[in-house]
Amino acid sequence: MYGFKPWEHCDDCLVANIATAIHPAMKDGTFELEDRLFYLCGVGHELSERLHPDLIRRMTNVHRAVCPRKGSVAAIGSVYGVTFLIKDAQAIAIETLPQTFADCLRSTRSARCFSFGYQMFDADAVGETPGIVYQLRNRWKSTPCLAFTHSE
Repeated sequence: MYGFKPWEHCDDCLVANIATAIHPAMKDGTFELEDRLFYLCGVGHELSERLHPDLIRRMTNVHRAVCPRKGSVAAIGSVYGVTFLIKDAQAIAIETLPQTFADCLRSTRSARCFSFGYQMFDADAVGETPGIVYQLRNRWKSTPCLAFTHSE
């Protein structure tokens, strides 16, 4: 992941290369992380609410953001029993979007992908003219696993 489109919703807001080697039918496997942010977004099965009546579909989604870090391991489990284990990666906690960010729809404010994009990239408002934000927020620039910069 290397950018953020704050006028988009859900995973469309993240500017990234899609890891096509990672897919729902895979049993186990490896994928080499590049030197940049990686965002795992596993969307719950469309039958989730019927299979798990006590859970709404959104609760079955899996979100894990990581950056490369040799020797570290980031992991996250799902309600389906699958555990995603990401080696040589450090997990980055996804913060809740501040209530003061009122420039977007309520559904966008609750989207974890959008919250993460806002948290990482220097975008304090949804611009009138769509554009991609490449600049990391200052607090992330000095993070060792995020020692990359993108600007266009």
